[in-house]
Amino acid sequence: MFLDTGEIGIGMAAGFLSFILVAGVLKAGRRVERHPLDRVLPFSSFVKLSALILFLAFLEEAFFRWGLLGQGSRLVGLIPAFFLSTGLFALSHRPNGRLHYVAWLNLLLVGMELGLIYLWWGLWVAAAAHAGWNLAEWGLGFTVSGEKTRKYLPSPALRVVPGEPFGPEAHWATTLVVALALAVTQWIHLPF
Repeated sequence: MFLDTGEIGIGMAAGFLSFILVAGVLKAGRRVERHPLDRVLPFSSFVKLSALILFLAFLEEAFFRWGLLGQGSRLVGLIPAFFLSTGLFALSHRPNGRLHYVAWLNLLLVGMELGLIYLWWGLWVAAAAHAGWNLAEWGLGFTVSGEKTRKYLPSPALRVVPGEPFGPEAHWATTLVVALALAVTQWIHLPF
């Protein structure tokens, strides 16, 4: 299998910039609080945790996209496998914190976006886009997929969305950015 590093880089950048947009909307709407850390994250820990985030994004994509969507489509067909992988992806994030309707919607939209990326550009690009989002989220000081994960994945800063234990993924800013990303992804893939 040939790895197109350019496409992988674009996937990583797209995921990273998508979360930067979410963070910008949250900041502009004054929906982010910054709190002091009790300790500074050492550089070696920053590097190790960054590598862990990359690895976990690949594992998630390997399971939900390659396994459930790719291999599952051989058993049940593409459309059922697509919606099964999307729904189970959203459901798998439930243990990370309380999910209200916006969080569910956003996780479903992200699952659809990553599913389309997988179908059109492959596993590595989907994993890169997922990792880019998670790295930007974590690097800016938010928790990845909810406050419950902070004890396992301490962030280099401490930013929270008040009243939302699931974090930025449960805010309408994410809905807006991911819906835009879905539209752009489909536009890119249209035959002209």
